[in-house]
Amino acid sequence: MVLPVSVLFSAFSILFFVSKREQRAKSQLFPLLFVWLALALIAAFRPEDMADRGSYVAFWQGWGGERFEIGFATIADVLRRFTVNEYCFLFVFAALSIALKIMAICRISPLIWASLLIYISNFFILHDMIQMRASVASGLLLHAVYYLNNRDSKRFLITFGIAFLFHYSSLIILPLWFLNTKRSYKYFYIGLIALAYVIGGTLPVASLIQYLPLEGVQNLWTIYESSVGNEINIFNATQLGRVAICVFLLLFIERVSVYNKYAILLVKIYAISIAVLVLFSSVPVIAFRVSELYQIVEIVLIPMITYSIDGKIFLKRMAVWIIGLSFLLMNIYYSELLK
Repeated sequence: MVLPVSVLFSAFSILFFVSKREQRAKSQLFPLLFVWLALALIAAFRPEDMADRGSYVAFWQGWGGERFEIGFATIADVLRRFTVNEYCFLFVFAALSIALKIMAICRISPLIWASLLIYISNFFILHDMIQMRASVASGLLLHAVYYLNNRDSKRFLITFGIAFLFHYSSLIILPLWFLNTKRSYKYFYIGLIALAYVIGGTLPVASLIQYLPLEGVQNLWTIYESSVGNEINIFNATQLGRVAICVFLLLFIERVSVYNKYAILLVKIYAISIAVLVLFSSVPVIAFRVSELYQIVEIVLIPMITYSIDGKIFLKRMAVWIIGLSFLLMNIYYSELLK
């Protein structure tokens, strides 16, 4: 799978560098349809030993269905009536999650090829090829951002409800409604990240979850508490790189938001994702699930570096490309998620 992903990454890179400052989705319809189909096929025919694939195939064959959400299980039940082929099952869900992300990119990012470049280098691998349910939820989170920014409460709640049916961690979409979409409060969010590092390094914040008087939370804590003590390295290169990107964009957010009205909301969610990972680093399962769902915004946010400062557009695009390449190389050689 390294070769097809690398080929598409290269294609997106070329299109990003030669494209105009903004791209209209309608004029890119046929290329985007091809991208959607190619990505869905890559995800469906991923290696059999790839992480989580065995669990989903076992579920398709009738094992462990009780641990999957009702929305995911219902669609799988419908598919079983028409096919016994596991590849069709994998293809349908990959096609759904990838379509949601491409549609969201077209909605909130004028830098379509740059967003696809960042997407395929990391979240396509992490979500669409591995965490299928989270992939659908993260795609819906991007659509929730669209409705939230336009203060469409009805569609926001419907989008949240659908996401919750695919992954219960989508509950974290709801609090986003209370974020201010007009004012950046950039120094508050920079301070939030700094405070998270101070508190996360000294207090066991994650352990407080077990005292919440909610039965569902208590049950989840029982499942996750075995990972307590196996802490995440909150000073690893990837995390510090995300901190640097977030702080940089926060500092220039007024300028960036002139070009994209979603920038303020997106960078706030990104800052929260970083803080969450740090604060809950003592319980990796919770930290990763929450932070990664929020981090999906980076596929739209990172390309906005091209709007941040004065200078040659080529150099700013090169900065975005280097970030995408770093993610891709990390997934191939360090995390070894892509085989």
